[in-house]
Amino acid sequence: MYERTISRTNPGCIVFLLDRSDSMKQPWQSSGGSLAEGATRAVNKILLDLCVKSAKEVGGRARHYFDVGVFGYGARPVAGGEGVEPALGGQPIVPIPQVFDSPLRVEADQSSDATVDAVAGSRLPVWVEPVFGYRTPMCQAIAMAGEHVFTWAANHPDSFPPIVINITDGMVTDSPYDGADLAEWASRLTSIETRDGQALLFNIFLSPTVAPEVLFPVTAAGLPEPGPELFAISSALPASMVANARGARLELDNGARGFVFNAGLATLMWFLEIGTRVADVRDR
Repeated sequence: MYERTISRTNPGCIVFLLDRSDSMKQPWQSSGGSLAEGATRAVNKILLDLCVKSAKEVGGRARHYFDVGVFGYGARPVAGGEGVEPALGGQPIVPIPQVFDSPLRVEADQSSDATVDAVAGSRLPVWVEPVFGYRTPMCQAIAMAGEHVFTWAANHPDSFPPIVINITDGMVTDSPYDGADLAEWASRLTSIETRDGQALLFNIFLSPTVAPEVLFPVTAAGLPEPGPELFAISSALPASMVANARGARLELDNGARGFVFNAGLATLMWFLEIGTRVADVRDR
């Protein structure tokens, strides 16, 4: 299980759930920006990384190795008010070549962790903008993403299972939603499967202040709220991702879950890199 390689015949699916609640306006540790700005910058960098991985040659166009989605929850910049809406041009799940071709703009990467990329140099395409407002309808976000992930998995039964990564700084405010609590919505999402395994749900909790980070725990013991609830809905890391983390010199215990608590900006980026590095890209 969780062994399929990524190919154009059997692409991968990666979906980001992005907290856009009002608390995301808080300054993020010493990053010089808000939580919303840091989180969206990290998502934009990972989208760029997926585009680069999908290119056959340096400077080439991305090929269809991934389908990706970004769902913002909290403020809805297009529809208005509180809720959930797709953040990639209003589309729920988008082929990576379409993402490659349609950034909102390209800007200089002025962040302290900026690196020179062989394709993008020090310029970062922007697909997702920082937004904040209202509360934290996390259940609705997982429910909406689950609808689209279910359809994707049914259409790609031989692919690596979908990966859903939830980035949040707050407690869920809509549990229960439509008759089910957060644990039930997460269970419904992770019951979606391909022949290679069940969908994976990873969670990363952002802290606006410097605090001890908890990385890939095997238990929720000692975690303040909302740590235990987020830990409980987080999937165990597959062996391939455990190998990725150990390759980055992190010792993981058996049963480690895809969860980080009190993440700073560098940890968020590192977590996203591990969580989206699913398998070799083949059939170039």
